[in-house]
Amino acid sequence: MYIIKADMSHLQSFLVYAKQCAEDGLPLYLSTIENHQTYFKKRLDYAEGKQLPADWPPISTYFYIKSNHILGAIRVRHGTNESIENITGHIGFETLPTARGNGIAFTMLNWVLTHVIKEQAIITCSDKNIASKRLIEKSGGKYLGYFYCENNKQKILRYQLQSKH
Repeated sequence: MYIIKADMSHLQSFLVYAKQCAEDGLPLYLSTIENHQTYFKKRLDYAEGKQLPADWPPISTYFYIKSNHILGAIRVRHGTNESIENITGHIGFETLPTARGNGIAFTMLNWVLTHVIKEQAIITCSDKNIASKRLIEKSGGKYLGYFYCENNKQKILRYQLQSKH
């Protein structure tokens, strides 16, 4: 098992991962299957600060890999703005549905806090996502409050995490 920054050598593994995540209904992956190569290349460009939408900072993607299979992905937004501070947060992650409950998300989050985050980071999750809430709190997340997301019709919890760097 290892965690590594995404690069083009992961393209085929990413397709398998994205298909399984899409089948589970993860919104991020529902539209990526048909154009997975374009999507993946765009994500790699984002890490280099290229082709970013307006007001977006660079975003790096890291994979949790075991036996050449991606079991989890974590994204880190480098820099900050009002949207990151108050809505999306600096960190987003998911675990392959068939690999959940094995500590993968905890390992990825703590790896990022140790190796990538230099100071502090905001992270958010739905109040209905009990597993993410527990994971964030277990990783030292300090509860900052919540906001109501009209698009998803749900309460979003905000936490602050400290670097372990």
